[in-house]
Amino acid sequence: MTRVCKLVILTLCLASASWLVAQQAATPQSVLTGALAGLGATSIQRASLSGNAEFIAGATDETGSFSASCAVNGSSQLQLQLPTMSRIESRQTAKGIPAGYWVDSQGIQHSMAGHNLYAPESWFCPQIALSKFLQNSSLAIQFVGNETRNGASVAHYSIAATASGTTKLSLLLTHLTQTNLYLDSATLRPVALDFSIHPDSDATIDIPVEIRFSNYTNANGVWTPSTIERYVNSTLALRLQVESASATPAGSANQ
Repeated sequence: MTRVCKLVILTLCLASASWLVAQQAATPQSVLTGALAGLGATSIQRASLSGNAEFIAGATDETGSFSASCAVNGSSQLQLQLPTMSRIESRQTAKGIPAGYWVDSQGIQHSMAGHNLYAPESWFCPQIALSKFLQNSSLAIQFVGNETRNGASVAHYSIAATASGTTKLSLLLTHLTQTNLYLDSATLRPVALDFSIHPDSDATIDIPVEIRFSNYTNANGVWTPSTIERYVNSTLALRLQVESASATPAGSANQ
């Protein structure tokens, strides 16, 4: 065997070894960390959005405005202002305990069912959602596989609380926290987030929710989706068109 051939074989072997190491190093956590960095949001603590909203429910199809904010401390708020109605949804976390409520057009406040507080409160802020997934040590993040989702090539990740046993309560908690995250295979930007909500009176009945993110734009170094759609039972229920977005970095006095 010539010296040139030996060098070629050695180069190929080293390249293969490097590829294997890279594959082994690409844990789900490292991929999500890379996705967060790609969004320019590694140090973001809070995000604020505003723009136009379209609310759809049966024969109702109204357009108006929205404002929203979310933070890695577990707080979030979404406010809709439509021609015939208004609605505020708010979530908070105090000492690790989540709470939430919604306010109707008459200003009456309604508490959210406890079993619905496990769904991502920052579903309209993918940057904050990624941060929350990575910071919560009780969540297990698993790579499911490469798929095609809504016409895009994506990497599918499953996220849920680690079951502490086989009791009904433990298994229910894992189920209630189940979230599916889909990252664009080329850019690693989130393109979809799937989870379930449930009737107030029954935590065992699933109502599938899909959040779709598209048309990302860069504002001050942070990539934010310009279009956010919420599907409930596979039917479009809400479309947010972001016109203004801002982010608060760690250490800011305005956190």
